[in-house]
Amino acid sequence: MWTEFRSKMESFRVFSTKDVEKQFPSMNSMNLVRWQKKGYIVKLRNRWYAFNITESHENIDWLAANLIYAPSYISLHTALSWYNLIPERIATTTSVTTQKTNTFSTPLGDFYYHSMKPQLFGFGYSFEDVDPHKGKNQTSRKIMLATPQKAILDFFYINSYYNTEKDVEELRLNGNELEKIINTEFYNLLEKFRNTALERRIQLMIKTYGL
Repeated sequence: MWTEFRSKMESFRVFSTKDVEKQFPSMNSMNLVRWQKKGYIVKLRNRWYAFNITESHENIDWLAANLIYAPSYISLHTALSWYNLIPERIATTTSVTTQKTNTFSTPLGDFYYHSMKPQLFGFGYSFEDVDPHKGKNQTSRKIMLATPQKAILDFFYINSYYNTEKDVEELRLNGNELEKIINTEFYNLLEKFRNTALERRIQLMIKTYGL
């Protein structure tokens, strides 16, 4: 049974009990418990599982973050690090969501979600093929990831305490990378926030880094 299960479910990488029911309508759910005890799979949270982390790959934590608390997309520190906008490598996977702010500790790492109004959530991200695992059809699951512009705007919108040049300077943002993304798209996204305090913080960032 395990061989057949793995063959059908491997391309999911991260899967729910609903996914399993669709593929195996008559399967005894206790199999998941047994396979978890044997170390074949790991439980992430409420009905969500992944194949054993020793069989993991880059960015499976991002895929899991998208799925186990939806809707959400990768943003804030994780996205800023991915785009080389900050120097730090971030251990916690950070996302924004329309659900309440929450944190989960899983075998794949810690996931942090910051709540955002629905009207500010539905733009500025894309479905990226950053999952190197390819299924039998040579496709991979897409990961919802903020654009670099939206990641910056999400960050300064949520972290409203960056109000002085010193505060912004201490972020050690990469000026060369910032210069590439302060463009028409950036200002179009900023306008969608309709938030004067955010606009002031962005102008402060532009001044601080001489953009």
